[in-house]
Amino acid sequence: MSGPDSLPDPLPDPEPGSAGHRRRGAFPGASANAPRRLPTSGRLARRFALVSLMLGVLIAVLIGASLYVVSSRHLARQHHANVEANATLAARQTEGVVNTIATTVRELADNSVLATALVDSAGKETYLAPFLRSFNHIASVPVAMVFTDFEGEPIADNGRHSGALAVSPADMAWLRKAIAAGRPAATVVHQDGTHFLLAAEMLIYSRTASPEGALIYKVPLDAMVLHPEAMLLHANETPPPVPDGMVAVTIPLKVPDRLAGLDLRLRLEAPGVPTAAFLSWMLPAYGLAAAAALLAIYVGSRAVGNHLTRSLRELERLAGAIATDGFTGQRATVRGNDEVSALATGFNAMLDHIAAIQREREMRAAEEITIQRTLAERAEQARAEAEGSRNEAERSRQEAVMALMVAERANAAKTHFLAAASHDLRQPVQSLVLLTSALGIRLGDHPAASLVGSIEASMDALCRLLDAILDISKLDAGTVSPNVQAVSLGAIFARLEGEYRLRAAEKGVAFHSVPTTVTLNADPALLERIIRNLVENALRYTDHGRILLGCRRTRGSLSIQIHDTGIGISPEHLERIFHEFYQVSNPTRNRGKGLGLGLAIVDRLARLLGYRVHVASRPDKGSCFTLDIPTPALRAAAAITAQTAERPPEPGRGMALVIDDDPLVREGLTLLIEDFGWRVLAADSAADALRLLREGSKTPDLVIADYRLEAGATGLEAIRAVETALQAQGRPSPLSVVLTGDTAPQRIADAEASGYRILHKPIAAKDVAQLLSLSARPQGSAGRNLGAAMPQD
Repeated sequence: MSGPDSLPDPLPDPEPGSAGHRRRGAFPGASANAPRRLPTSGRLARRFALVSLMLGVLIAVLIGASLYVVSSRHLARQHHANVEANATLAARQTEGVVNTIATTVRELADNSVLATALVDSAGKETYLAPFLRSFNHIASVPVAMVFTDFEGEPIADNGRHSGALAVSPADMAWLRKAIAAGRPAATVVHQDGTHFLLAAEMLIYSRTASPEGALIYKVPLDAMVLHPEAMLLHANETPPPVPDGMVAVTIPLKVPDRLAGLDLRLRLEAPGVPTAAFLSWMLPAYGLAAAAALLAIYVGSRAVGNHLTRSLRELERLAGAIATDGFTGQRATVRGNDEVSALATGFNAMLDHIAAIQREREMRAAEEITIQRTLAERAEQARAEAEGSRNEAERSRQEAVMALMVAERANAAKTHFLAAASHDLRQPVQSLVLLTSALGIRLGDHPAASLVGSIEASMDALCRLLDAILDISKLDAGTVSPNVQAVSLGAIFARLEGEYRLRAAEKGVAFHSVPTTVTLNADPALLERIIRNLVENALRYTDHGRILLGCRRTRGSLSIQIHDTGIGISPEHLERIFHEFYQVSNPTRNRGKGLGLGLAIVDRLARLLGYRVHVASRPDKGSCFTLDIPTPALRAAAAITAQTAERPPEPGRGMALVIDDDPLVREGLTLLIEDFGWRVLAADSAADALRLLREGSKTPDLVIADYRLEAGATGLEAIRAVETALQAQGRPSPLSVVLTGDTAPQRIADAEASGYRILHKPIAAKDVAQLLSLSARPQGSAGRNLGAAMPQD
């Protein structure tokens, strides 16, 4: 190698023929006699570490001073924030005590014991004085309390007669002024170096609009403050000056309206800056941090020095290895862009010519192998992705099919459960209804007759639940057919307003309907049932404000709207309120808030009539339910004659055949029918009924059969057997009624298709009386289809 950038040969050329000459023939510059260089001792790295350490000491001093100033300011701000937080916490605690005392006294003023004491002063020592003395402390705060009449004359107190806390004559004089004003009052008084909260509650009862008495109470202000370094200030008090070196924070209290005029504030004083505490830990901490930093600087500098000289040491070792063993593919490591890196680059240039061709061949072979491997990997990946997509699609399809099957099984299980539960409940309920009615008739004016009324009220609540489930089942079974006729919407509005106005007024809610002359073609009973359920729902969840019922014409439809100012509905519940048994705000299943079936019935009836019902609501603001009726249902206004309800006729005298396998239901029907003056033949099966007919000579006027009988038999089969036996004997066919507790849609449809009158359990005494009256008519007037003479349940 030659030229200005070539490295000089460190050794002179050996003599021809020597061993050193032969070794240089393999690689120029290599010499067998080259001495091995000893590694350096690292003095350069140590010098660099000492210089870095001195610079680190200077930097540590400057940084420590800056950190001290910054930390002092930060600690002062943090200390002030802590004082404000403590003041806020103490203020909230004091607010809780003040609100507890004010609320307790206000509730005490409404207590019936004080109301009784105003008219029964003789009971002061027996119950009033002990009652008031139980209020010596409220929220662990001592309270003095005096109960007076409307002239301010004391009637009783809670036993605090001595000390500054006792109610003084001046306090009583202030009370008489408050009584004269006729409203609650509060002030702050200063006695014996202590500030007291003095307040009065008026005792105003429903029989008069003026105060019938008063309740004055007195509480030390300092006792309501739980923080030892805080004080309570009021509107007429000038705050004391803040001492030097202290900081004060004042927080206004949120108190009831009757105490708001006092402008109560909590003040907390604390030292301005905790300098002593700051120095006690900050300076040692900074000293330790500085020592650790200096040690780290020294160690780090030594490590950096070693790192900077590493390339030189590597070049030294590489040169020695090549000089000793020759070139075997070694390369010098190039780090950075400095003089040492330039030396390593030049060193590597000497080696590039030796392996250039081989390196190029190896590179091309490696690139070809890489390309082939990449293509194979991409093909395998594409195949795996396609297979995964097919598997995912198949899995999604199977999951969808399984989800559909689960949903269908759950819906069928729900329907079967409701039907079975409704039937099993209706059997004992029917027995209770019938036996209770019979008991009420037989008791007459007996003192125990009032208990029968209570039992009947409970039975009515249970019957409403069962009837609601029955309505759902009828709609699901498709047995409800609309009876379309001309309907006056204004007449429905007026009837509902007359029915619900007093009920709404009892809750403090105004109910109003907007008069209208709209006439439309609809089923009057089903349309009124929809509107009634919506009004019931609005009244159930509205405790104040008003409920408005009205209608308006929109493009293509008539909208009937029920507005309320009730609790409202959250958006996440709007789609689910029309499901069965779903209630938003009734987790305890309170019967007073309904059963969760009203809106489900509304939704099914609306879909049956071709209407659409929807709701708009805002929580705590109210709701608006809208029933949209298509325009083709509207018609010109016309006078509609109101149909007068026909009073059921009085029962007649005859014979009834009762077929029921439940002995309690059979006994209840027997007793009730006999109380109406009829004779009864009771059978538990069709065979038993045929036996009774063969033994008797009189033809029954009425047959009542349960739909479910023993061994899978039905009441329809029993009635047909009785009719066949009577026709074979030449007797006339009686009126026949099927009594059932089933609510399964298929069972309801089968029963309706039989042509017989279907009554759903539980039936009441009035239903039995109407059946007896209808069966007492001539046979030709009633016929087989009793449904035309009696509305469906």
